[in-house]
Amino acid sequence: MDDPERPGPDADAAEIAEWMEKDFGRAVAEGMANTVDEDDPNDEHEVVEVEILNHGRGEVVGTIDTDGNLDTESEALRNVSQEYIEEGVPVLVPTTHENEDGETVHADAEVMVEPGTTGFVRAFVDELPSPFDCDPEVLTDLPLYDSERD
Repeated sequence: MDDPERPGPDADAAEIAEWMEKDFGRAVAEGMANTVDEDDPNDEHEVVEVEILNHGRGEVVGTIDTDGNLDTESEALRNVSQEYIEEGVPVLVPTTHENEDGETVHADAEVMVEPGTTGFVRAFVDELPSPFDCDPEVLTDLPLYDSERD
C-alpha cells in the first residue's frame, strides 16, 4: 500500500481527516505485514507466560501467554478474559501529527493489541479488573506494545 500524499497547507479539515484515515490504514496494513509468520522458522516470536493471581484469595488462578492461551479453572477469570482474547486489548499509543497550522500535535491513538503481538500479555494483565493481577515484579519486566515493532 502506497503512502497517501500529505495534503497541502491550504487543505480543509475534511481533506486532512481523509489523509489521516488513509495514513492510519497504511500504518495498520504495514504493521500487519510485519507480524510474525508462524510457518517461518526464522521469525523470532518469544512467548511470554505469566501467572494470574486472585489477590482476594491470595492464590494463582491461571496463566496467560503471548498467544492468548488462557489456562484457568476460574469461571470469573475466563468470563472477564474472553473478550480480550477474541478481540484484543485496547491500548493508548502516543502519536504525533501536524495540524492545519503546521504545528506538531501530540495525541494518543487507541489500538487493539491482539494475541500473538508483542505486549499482549502486559496489556491483558493491565486491563484485568480487580482482584485479578500478576506479581508486580513480573509486570515490570513484561514487554510493552511497540507500534514501531508490531
